[in-house]
Amino acid sequence: MPDDPDDSSRLPASITPLIEAAGDLTSLGSLGAARLIVTADTVYRVESTPAGEQVVASYPLAELADPKVEDWVDAVSLQARRGDRYVELLRGTTAKGLIFANAQKKLAALLKGKPVPPIEDKLRVCSRCSRPLPEDTDVCPACLNRGKTLLRLFEFTKPYRFRIVWACVLVVMGTVVALLPPFLTRHLIDDVLTDKKTYLFGWLIAGLVATQALSNLMQGARNRNTAYLSRGVTIDIRTRLFHKLQQLSMGFYDKRNVGSLMSRMTNDTGALYDVLVDGIPITLNNAALLVGIPIAMCIMNWQIALWALLPVPLVLWAVNRFRKKMMRVWSRYWHSWSRMSSSLNGVLQGTRVVRTFRGENREEDKFGRRIRDLAQTGYTAEIGWSNFFPMVMFVMSLSGFIIWWVGGQSVLQGKMTVGELTAFIGYVAMMREPLMSLQRFIDWVSRSLTAAERVFEILDTPLDIEDTAHSLPMPSLKGEVKFTDVHFGYEKAREIVHGLDLEVKAGEMIGLVGHSGAGKSTLINLLLRFYDPTQGHIEIDGVDLRHIKIDDFRRQVGAVLQESYLFPGSIRDNIAYGRPDASLEEVMAAAHAANAHHFIVHFPDGYDTYVGERGHRLSGGERQRIAIARAILHNPRILILDEATASVDTETERMIQEGLDRLVQGRTVFAIAHRLSTLKNADRLVVMEEGKIVEMGTHEELLANPLGLYTKLVKMQLEMNKVRSGFLGEVAEEEEAKA
Repeated sequence: MPDDPDDSSRLPASITPLIEAAGDLTSLGSLGAARLIVTADTVYRVESTPAGEQVVASYPLAELADPKVEDWVDAVSLQARRGDRYVELLRGTTAKGLIFANAQKKLAALLKGKPVPPIEDKLRVCSRCSRPLPEDTDVCPACLNRGKTLLRLFEFTKPYRFRIVWACVLVVMGTVVALLPPFLTRHLIDDVLTDKKTYLFGWLIAGLVATQALSNLMQGARNRNTAYLSRGVTIDIRTRLFHKLQQLSMGFYDKRNVGSLMSRMTNDTGALYDVLVDGIPITLNNAALLVGIPIAMCIMNWQIALWALLPVPLVLWAVNRFRKKMMRVWSRYWHSWSRMSSSLNGVLQGTRVVRTFRGENREEDKFGRRIRDLAQTGYTAEIGWSNFFPMVMFVMSLSGFIIWWVGGQSVLQGKMTVGELTAFIGYVAMMREPLMSLQRFIDWVSRSLTAAERVFEILDTPLDIEDTAHSLPMPSLKGEVKFTDVHFGYEKAREIVHGLDLEVKAGEMIGLVGHSGAGKSTLINLLLRFYDPTQGHIEIDGVDLRHIKIDDFRRQVGAVLQESYLFPGSIRDNIAYGRPDASLEEVMAAAHAANAHHFIVHFPDGYDTYVGERGHRLSGGERQRIAIARAILHNPRILILDEATASVDTETERMIQEGLDRLVQGRTVFAIAHRLSTLKNADRLVVMEEGKIVEMGTHEELLANPLGLYTKLVKMQLEMNKVRSGFLGEVAEEEEAKA
C-alpha cells in the first residue's frame, strides 16, 4: 500500500528530475504503468490512472537511506530505508530488474552526495526480432546472415590457397570430362550405328572408357585433396576455439554449462568437418555441372534445351523455401543436443550424489525427456526431408518427359537426330544427380551452418579480461594490495560487493571472516582477476590491476581452495602444474614442505601414482596437501587460502596447517576460514557482512568489542564446539558401557 496518503495526487508543474525509472506494476500489485521521479529534494512515486498520472506517494529525499532492490517470486521492488523501516519506491516485473538496479545505483550515489552516474537504462534490442542485443555489439545472434557464416568458414582456408586452387582446377577438369560421354554417345549413334562409319566405332568406345577412367582418377585426386584440406582446417578451428575458451573470463562460464561447451567443441566442430569434407567439394562439383550441362545442351539445340530446363526455376524456388524451414528445425535440434549433453555431463559428474539420494529414477526420467525431445526434433527434420524429396524428384522427372515429347516430335519431323535426342536425355539424367545433391546441400547447410554459428558465437564473444596496448609488465611484485570503492555483482541487477575499501601491506596476512554470502569469496575472485569490478579499482603495488599484464600477474599469484582440483595424471604432474619444467628434486622439496611426501612414497608408484578423475583416488586431506605443494612450488607473492582446512579431520588439519605455515612465510596472504581458530595468527581480520567491511582489527582487538559481529561469530562457534564435544563425550561413554 502507498505511504503518505496525504501527499498531493498531482505532480508539481515544474520539476527537474535527477533520476527517472519506469515500472510496470502498481502499488497494489496489478499491471499498470508506474514511474519513479527523483528531484533534488523529493522522491515521487507516480502511477497512471484513467484520470491521468497521479502521485501515490512522495518522500523527502533527506529522510531516505540505503536503497536496495528486493527480488520476489515474479517481481522486483525498489526500496529505501526511512527511519526504522523500508518503504517501497517502485515495483515491476522481473523484466525490469536491470532498470531497477540502475535506479538503485543512481539513488545511492545521490544520497551520498555524489553525482548521479550516467548508467544506460534502456535495453538495446534488435530492430528485426526485438530480442535483447548482447553487450558491446549491435549484431543479433538470431538474425545472423548465413551467407556471411559460410564466407567465414572459407577464411580458415587462407593458409591452404594452393590446395584451393588445385581443387578448383580439378572441379573444372572433372566437369569437362563428365560432359563428354553424352557427346560421344551422340556420335556413336548418328555416325556409327546410323551412317555405318565403322572405323569410328573402336575410337568412340575407347573414348568412353578413357573418360570414365579419367573421371574416376580426378575424383580420387579431389577426395585426397579435400581430406588434406579438411584435416588442416578442422585442426585450426578446434585450436582457435579451445584457445578462445582459455581466454574467456569466469563470467562467461557462469552463464554456460560444461555439457553445452563440450557439445560445441565436439559435435559442432564435427559438423564443420562435414561441411569441408563433403559439403563444399560436392557442392562445387555439382554447381559446375549445373552450369556446364545447360551450356552443352544449348550448344546442341537451344530450343530443346529451354524446354528441358523449364522445371529448374520451380525446383530452385522450392529449395529456397525448404532451406529456411530446415534452418529453424536444425537450430532446435542443436539446442536439444546441447541440453542433452549438459544433462548427461551433470549426472556423470554427480553420480555419487545421485546414488546417495536415490535420484536414479528422476535422472532417468529427465534424461529420457531430453532424448525424446532430441529424437522428436530429428524426426521432424527427417519427415520434412521425406516429404520434400519425392516432390522435387517428380518435378525433375518432368524434364525427361518434356524431352521425349518435344525431342521425339523433332526427330519424327527430321529436325533432330536420334543421337542428339539420346544425348539430351543423357544430359537431363546427369542434371538430376546434382539437383538431387541439392537436397543434400539443403540438409548440409541446415545442419552445418547452424553448428558453425554456435562455434562463431564463442569465437566472437568479447573478452572481459585481457591485456591492452597499455598493459604494464611487472615481472616482480612486492604484494601491496589496495581496494578502492570496489563494487561488483555477478548479475547487473544484483550487486554483492558495495563500495569496499581495504589497504594491505606487502607480506601482511589478512583473514576474511563473515557469514556465508557475505562476499568473502567474491572479494577473492576479484583479487584473482576472474572478474573486474563494475565500479572502483584494485591496485597492486600502486598499479591498477587492469593495467598489469595478465601473465605477469598470474605467475605471481597462487591459491589453495577448499575443493582443490587435481587433473587426471600423476602426482608429480599435479604438483608441477604451475612449473612444468621443475625437477623431481624441486617437486619432492615442495611435497616435504606440504607434509605430503610421507604418504606419496607409500604408494607403489610414488610420485608417478595416477590420481584419477578430479583426484578421486586420493583422500580429501591428501588432495589438499598436494594442492599446497603445488602452491609452494609455484612460489607466489600473493597467496589465496579459501577454506584450505575445511572438511578434514583434526590430525589431517594439523598436518595441512603445518604446510600452510611454511607456505605463507614472506607472502601477502588472504585467508578465508570458518574455523576462526585458524586465523588467530593473521595480522588483521576483516569482518564482512552483506558485501561490506563492518569490522577490522586483530583477534584480540575485535574480541574487545562485546557487541561486534566477530565476537558473535566466535561465541556461536564456541557453542557449536561444546555441542560437538558433548555429543562425542556421550558416544565415548556409550562405547565404554558396552565394553
